[in-house]
Amino acid sequence: MTPDVEPGAARVRSRADLQAYLDHFNHKEYERQIAYYAADVRYRVGTLTLESPRQIADFYADFHQHCKERVEIAQFALQGDVCAVVMPSRFEPFRDYRKHGLNFEAGKPVSFVSFIFYALADGKIRRIRVARYAGAASEFED
Repeated sequence: MTPDVEPGAARVRSRADLQAYLDHFNHKEYERQIAYYAADVRYRVGTLTLESPRQIADFYADFHQHCKERVEIAQFALQGDVCAVVMPSRFEPFRDYRKHGLNFEAGKPVSFVSFIFYALADGKIRRIRVARYAGAASEFED
């Protein structure tokens, strides 16, 4: 588990910072996770656009009542206010989830790799853009 982070210090300025953010996500520590977001954060997931830290926390609190999710960093790059990550993700639905253009069936795990681009403002996450990669996570192992 990651050490406590002061809300003002919750910024992405290194791979370790992003890992701390993802650790909060993986442990369902939503309040600690959303400390990394700018007030005007925007994230699209399925057919849903989330436009505040609270909306993101509420979405995942609901989603994780249906599906166990784990994400990790395979590759990381940070230049200026852009953070790019190759992120393998595993979803293990224990209840059906069919909302917002997302379809997960209980008992049918799904794994895929995403390319995530975070637009930052003073280290706070303002925009999250996601594209799915058709290949395997092993293609990003050195």
